[in-house]
This record gives sequence, C-alpha cells and structure tokens, in this order.
Amino acid sequence: MTSRQDIEAALKAADARLDALKAQMETYATDKLLDDGGKWCVRDCLSHVAAASNVGAAGQRALARLNPPAAAPAAGGAPAMSVDERNAQAVEARVSKSVAELIDEAKAGHAASFDALKGWDDAALAQQIPDAAAGRPSQSLAGNILRFLEYHEGGQMDRIEAALNVRGRWA
Repeated sequence: MTSRQDIEAALKAADARLDALKAQMETYATDKLLDDGGKWCVRDCLSHVAAASNVGAAGQRALARLNPPAAAPAAGGAPAMSVDERNAQAVEARVSKSVAELIDEAKAGHAASFDALKGWDDAALAQQIPDAAAGRPSQSLAGNILRFLEYHEGGQMDRIEAALNVRGRWA
C-alpha cells in the first residue's frame, strides 16, 4: 500500500529533478519534444507540468468520484473542454513566465500538495477510489496521488529529458 512517506519522498524527488534539469531547460526551452510531431517544446511541456503540479488537488478530484453529483449539469451549458484544449489553455496562461518561474510554480504546487497531505489521515489515504477510466482497478487515494505524480508528471518530465538528451547525452 502506498504510504504518506512514499508521496512525500516522490514530491521531494520531483523538486530535485526540476532543479537538476533547470539549466538545460532554460538553455533549450524552445527545443521540440521528440514524441508529438513538433506540437510542444520543452517550455510548453514544463508549463503543463506547472499547471498540474498540485497533486493534492488531483487527490480531491479522485475523492469526488466517491460521491458524484446527483444530477448532470443543465442542458445548454458550455461543453467541457477537451484535454488538448485544457492543455493549450494552461500553456497560453503561462506564456509570459520564464522557465525559472515555471519551476517555482511547479514546486509551489508540490508544496501545496505536501500541505494537503497533512489534512488526510491514514484512513482517508487508504480509501479505495474508482479509476477515472472504465475497466481499470480502483486504488487507494494515496496510490492515486502517487500515480498522478510519478506517472503523469514524471512522464512529462521524461519527455522533456528526452528532448534535452538530444543536445547532450545522445549528441
């Protein structure tokens, strides 16, 4: 079972990774990622990381799946944005920020997550949460938070690091 200490260690590791890659991300911010046909650059991906860095909020969204709203939103409302639209909006909202500011925002999201974690006792973290995708098994709230941090954010940082490796490690 995922523990509070696992999440805390992963948050610290995520901050350390941001710090370790900072100079390269600043130097090669406009380099394109390798896996999306040139859609995003390093800076765009880092903007996405910063926007989603509060994994405590992801935990709150996961908890909301335990008690979904009783009624659907009223007809005629604006349709929900697609993932691509949300991502584009997050990148655009951060276009004026430097790489250092994006890293600071991501680390602030991690700090907020750390604070949110203090508000959940072990019983809350052990609650089983249905997965957002049909057919996947439920997992604990703690596991859901850790997955979001390691799989989602970590995966985005892997994409950034791969683009940076073209300039150095694989040169």
